[in-house]
Amino acid sequence: MPLRPELALVHETLDLPGDEGLSLTVFSADPGTPTADALRLLASWAAPNHETEPAARADTEH
Repeated sequence: MPLRPELALVHETLDLPGDEGLSLTVFSADPGTPTADALRLLASWAAPNHETEPAARADTEH
């Protein structure tokens, strides 16, 4: 897999009620596609490592 693969994303834009002119756009990948695999890899790079972060570990001990 190239370090910078082309991503084929689908999107949906939702108007925010009560805030005229503002919207939220959500991007996702179809399951089982190379784009979904690439996004999962990117997410793994950004995910906190719960074994080395005491604050995250403390939240799960209650």
